[in-house]
Amino acid sequence: MSDLPRHDLRPTARLAHLGRRALLTYRHLGARTLAYRLLTFPLRATPLRRYVYLGPRAVADRLPARRWYRRHGRPVTVVIPSYRDAALVESLVASIRRTTRRALVHIVVSDDASGPEHVARLRAIAGIEVVAAQENRGFAANVNRGLRAADPRHDVVVLNSDMVALDGWLACLQYAAHRDEDVGIVGARLLYPDGRIQFAGTVRNLGAPEWFDHRFRFKAADWGPACVGGEALAVTGACMYVRRTLIERIGLLDEQYPMAYEDVDWCLRAWQAGMRVLYYPAAALEHHESVTRGTVQGEREAASQRLFWSRWGDFLDARQVRDEHGRLRIVYVTHDTGVGGGHREIFEQLNRLAERGHDVRLFTLDAEPDWFALRCPVHSFLDYDTLVDELAPLEAIKVATWWKTAPPVWRASVLTGIPVYFVQDQESSYYPDSPRARSQVLETYRHEFRYLTTSEWNSERLAELHLPSTAVGCGVDVERFAPLPEGSREDRTIVALGRRNPLKNLGLTLAAWRRLDEPRPQLCLFGSEPDCHPGEGASYVIAPTDEEVNGLYNRATVFVATSVHEGFGLPALEAMAAGTAVVCTDADGNRDYCRDGENCLIAAADAGSVAGALARVIGDASLRQRLGRAGRQTALDYAWPAHIDAVEAFFEDVARPGRVVLGERPGSGALVEGQQARLA
Repeated sequence: MSDLPRHDLRPTARLAHLGRRALLTYRHLGARTLAYRLLTFPLRATPLRRYVYLGPRAVADRLPARRWYRRHGRPVTVVIPSYRDAALVESLVASIRRTTRRALVHIVVSDDASGPEHVARLRAIAGIEVVAAQENRGFAANVNRGLRAADPRHDVVVLNSDMVALDGWLACLQYAAHRDEDVGIVGARLLYPDGRIQFAGTVRNLGAPEWFDHRFRFKAADWGPACVGGEALAVTGACMYVRRTLIERIGLLDEQYPMAYEDVDWCLRAWQAGMRVLYYPAAALEHHESVTRGTVQGEREAASQRLFWSRWGDFLDARQVRDEHGRLRIVYVTHDTGVGGGHREIFEQLNRLAERGHDVRLFTLDAEPDWFALRCPVHSFLDYDTLVDELAPLEAIKVATWWKTAPPVWRASVLTGIPVYFVQDQESSYYPDSPRARSQVLETYRHEFRYLTTSEWNSERLAELHLPSTAVGCGVDVERFAPLPEGSREDRTIVALGRRNPLKNLGLTLAAWRRLDEPRPQLCLFGSEPDCHPGEGASYVIAPTDEEVNGLYNRATVFVATSVHEGFGLPALEAMAAGTAVVCTDADGNRDYCRDGENCLIAAADAGSVAGALARVIGDASLRQRLGRAGRQTALDYAWPAHIDAVEAFFEDVARPGRVVLGERPGSGALVEGQQARLA
């Protein structure tokens, strides 16, 4: 694993930047998680900290594992590689005995030529088997020595000697390993002694691409996304539950790795053999990592690094995603195909990439859309498992478009293709009352994806998660949405989108309209949710065509959008394309194109301010005309020809093969050519 500079783990250091940590916790995980952390903070300096560190979700997820283990628990061999660390081994063995049933756990300690004195101390530990080497040969060979000594009927758990087992760890690992027949390796959530996360899955180090690193390192132990289990590219050799069936299929660790990378190599071989690697956070252990690992790269690690990239470099960084004619092969995956601005953007990209000769397809759990003329093959599936089965073999760029599509796209890209995550919004904002759902969303933002997004606001949120992205905005069809001949625009008509979604904040639009002087302007809503109709003389146009929507924009004196939040906010830009004056609130993603007083009026998010802005536009014809002209010019900057150029350039860069070039100093390597921008 990566030898990065260690962060300061002292309690005083943890108080630094406390305000920013609280802000990010509130923004990403909500008030409930922030309150939990504040209430339990005093306990983190007490012996109860280990239970606090598990987090409420991890505690809940342990219950089914423990019930299963009581009925189905099976014997395992725990292999502990050791080198001059008898005191640590003794502490680990004691913690294993405290937290497991002795009859189901055989412990083998494999010593890597520590010398007679150290081996004697190991043999003095009761209840373990010691296998000692005469020659120091490194981690992989030492682990393999223990694996060969294990009962051939047992699954095996590999544990570093500097671990402390916590309650329920083995039950959780075995439960996760045996829920499905195709699981080969399971890893746990590993914690520093101060409770912060040391390991929550193996990921590529984005700053030093020649190394792998630990996901969510230094986050709080109850950091929501780290408490979401699932598939992982690899897990650390410090704690691996390994199924016996996998060992029989792929063999032991590769002893050609003298130090480091052997765990990632083993996991990648598991994936290639058709067995999955899982991270199961309900299983938690403490890891005193720095006790057995230094911070300086030695020659053995450098040799392992060279070997790994000579074997796996092309597999990871030079994947084929073009067809026999050299065209890009791109598959977008959607959960459904219903009416919506997000789907419009996706379907337009598909059509326009197809027009440019690329091999594009849509995979979805829904039928072909009946509201949009999609001009590419559409493949419909009953569930994500069958979708993954067909998507996985394809040598293609595979595009997740919604958080629920990200895990299947990731899984279908482990062995072939390149995964891309098209983030039109940070969808955790859709679940204000569910910390668990927000954590599930955030967990899907994995390092292995390349990120395309629609706004700088989205890019900033991804950057907070240390994920680089390319923002391209949204495209608008400036021929479909365009000014009509003079005489169609009315003097006192307000047009708005009518949707129930709380983020659209229709209530604010209605409250502002009701504040206008009598006789109030006509309010015309449109959409596919007519139960939003407020009565009171307002009208609602149900499921209008694009031509009809453009007609509404051209009738409008002003278009109003009072969203709390948007990932981009396409309807306001469509209204601008039609030459309509726009009043809006600051909705985050719309900052890229909304400029107060220039091409729109941005009102504070209260009824009085929005009503004042509406009254100002309705009462000032010259202002309406000026905003309309500037808005039209803004929309032209987002016209589809230039927009699809940017999208196509992004995919071309994704497809360009990269290769790791190793530097002379640790962390000085680089991934050059196609993917350098992602990992430099």
